[in-house]
Amino acid sequence: MTRKSIIALLIWIACLIACLLLANWFFMRPDSNLKYERFFKEDEKTQPFDVFLMGTSHVFDGVFPMQLYRDHGIASYNIANSSELIDFTEWTLRLAMQYHKPKMVVLDVYYMDRDLSNEWAYTYRHLFMDAMPLNLLKIQAVTKTMPSRYWDEFLVPFTLYHGRWEEMIEGNVQLTMNSVPCMMGAEMRIDRVPAYHYVRTTDMNLEEMPGRDAIRRIAKICRDEGIELILTAIPSAASYEEQCNMNSCAVLAEELGVPFINMFDVPDLVNMETDLYDGISHLNPDGAMKVTAYLGNWLDEHCDLPDRRKDPAYASWNDTLAEYEKYYQENWASMSLIKK
Repeated sequence: MTRKSIIALLIWIACLIACLLLANWFFMRPDSNLKYERFFKEDEKTQPFDVFLMGTSHVFDGVFPMQLYRDHGIASYNIANSSELIDFTEWTLRLAMQYHKPKMVVLDVYYMDRDLSNEWAYTYRHLFMDAMPLNLLKIQAVTKTMPSRYWDEFLVPFTLYHGRWEEMIEGNVQLTMNSVPCMMGAEMRIDRVPAYHYVRTTDMNLEEMPGRDAIRRIAKICRDEGIELILTAIPSAASYEEQCNMNSCAVLAEELGVPFINMFDVPDLVNMETDLYDGISHLNPDGAMKVTAYLGNWLDEHCDLPDRRKDPAYASWNDTLAEYEKYYQENWASMSLIKK
C-alpha cells in the first residue's frame, strides 16, 4: 500500500469515527445530558464540586444541591442515578473523579442486598453512562459490570437510539426524568401520594450482603484519595427487610470509621402522608427540601466545607440559584394535590 493510500485510509477512518460520534450525539435521548450538563461544564480548577451526592433515586429525588448552596454555601453535585446498585456506584465514583475530585462523598445505602447480576438495573445506567465521554475507564466499567450483549448500547448509544426519527421530527422527545441543568443533577418529581404502607423498625440484618463489600471498596477509594465518606439512609416508605438492611450500616460505619446518618431515625423529618411522590420510595420536593435542610445542617455542624457563596469564582452559581428558584416556583410552589 502506498503512502498516499495509507493517508487516504486514515482520513476515511477518521471521518467514519467523526460521523459515528455525531450520530451518537444527535440520536441520544437528552436525559443524561440534561442531568450532567453542569457537571462537565464546571471547571474543576476554579469551580470544584466539594461534595458528590451518590446512590439511588432516593438521593436523585431527595437532595437538592442548589438548596445546599443557598443555605450553606456548599458546592455539590447530585450524581445519584435511578436504581443504581452500590456495586455500580463504585464505578460511577471512579468515572466522575476523572473530572472533579470532591472533598466528600455522601453515599446512599438503599440497595444493600443487590449485586451486579440484577439485570433489571442495567437500562437505568444510561442516565449516567450516556453523558460520560468514551474513554478506557468507561470501557472497563461497561465490560466488567455487564454481559457482552449490552456493551454496544453503552459504549455507542447510537445503536440503541437510532430509531428515534419520528420522535425527533415531531418534537415529541420523551424524558425519563424531571431534571434540568439548574438542579445540579437532582430531580423534582411532581406529585403527592400518601405512603401505601410503612412501619418503622430499628432491627438489623447483620448477614453479609453485596452492598457491604461495595461500600468497603468505595471507602478504600475515598481513603486513598483523601476524600471524606459519609453513609446515609434517605427516608422512604421502605419495607421491613429494606429497613433492616439499611439499619445494619451502623455496624459497617463503625467498622470503617465513617459517619452514618440514618434519617429514618430523625423524629418527624418526613411526613409519609404528604412528602412522597409515589407512595413507595421517592420524595416529592417537600420531602426533599426537608431532607436537604437536615443534611446541610448536619454537614455544617460536623464537617469543614468551604462556603462558596462569597467566592468570586462561583459568581455564576448565583444566576443558577435564581434559575433554580424560578423552576421550583413554576413546578411545585403551588402544589397541593393529595391523591388517595
